Amino acid sequence: MIRFAAAAALALTLAACDTPRSTHGDDQWEAVNVEVLPVAAGVETVGRLAYRGGLELRSTNPMFVGLSGIEVLEGGRVVAISDEADWIEARLTLDERGYLTGFTGVRAAFMRDEHGRVLTTKSEADSEGLTQMADGRFAVSFERTHLIRIYDLNRDGPFGSAQLGPRLEGAERLPENASFEALAAMDIALLTAAEGGEAPTTPMWLAPLAARAPVSAQFSYPLSDGFSITGMDRLPDGDFVALERFYAPVIGPRARLTRFAAPSGEGGEVHPEVLALLEPPFPLDNFEGVSAVRMPDGATRIYIVSDNNKSAQQRTLLLAFDVIEAPAD
Repeated sequence: MIRFAAAAALALTLAACDTPRSTHGDDQWEAVNVEVLPVAAGVETVGRLAYRGGLELRSTNPMFVGLSGIEVLEGGRVVAISDEADWIEARLTLDERGYLTGFTGVRAAFMRDEHGRVLTTKSEADSEGLTQMADGRFAVSFERTHLIRIYDLNRDGPFGSAQLGPRLEGAERLPENASFEALAAMDIALLTAAEGGEAPTTPMWLAPLAARAPVSAQFSYPLSDGFSITGMDRLPDGDFVALERFYAPVIGPRARLTRFAAPSGEGGEVHPEVLALLEPPFPLDNFEGVSAVRMPDGATRIYIVSDNNKSAQQRTLLLAFDVIEAPAD
């Protein structure tokens, strides 16, 4: 969901027109030129996170905007999505300390629906959440249509048809621009949460992949202090990390990272603990995507990425952190 004032006006214009974008040459990956600038944080730690480098990513390619979901995989491979149904692939470079220093080999392609048709208008192509499932396929959540689609990107590349994912009961009642921003995978299920708004909680669905009937929102995620949930991923130890976003015109953007145990039982509210609150002078923007991986030294690495909303006043930031584990009792 777009929170920034200038970008919100642009989003309303685009939504009103909903003009299909050009898909000329949609049958192949397209190389993307990206300028990479280092981002200094000015601090070594924030909360229970240790800063491990950051990058500002700049590109004039219209497919490299609005990054809303990210998965960092083995070997530094990156799979990301824009909020206009574009696939982005790249590779991370780390220095000898394990700090993030590069983003190379970038390419992009259009995403397709279950009929193999390229998604072209904003109303159908508002892809927000991304996760890799246990079988290697990728699930993508779509905010305005309240759908989850599953892609075998490793087998088909970006050219194969999608498979519709589990249906979620009550999704049709969500605001079209405050729907499924957060998506993560469990072994045989998907976990997704609505972005939320003014209510103290937002619904969370634990949807088995094999579910034939619509799945109800058995769980809820607590919201506070004006934050909403925009990203989620499973941590290497089985817990989950959530990315929360705040924006107010005078105050500006904030971000919060939390951790919670995997939902279980018949339902209820999850209980996240705050890992870190990102606020000035820390580098900030409209953070929407989060990915967690195990590093070779055993550390839990968390990457977050921001959606620049096609605005010259905003940036695409990719930041890296390692979790500072609490001492054992």
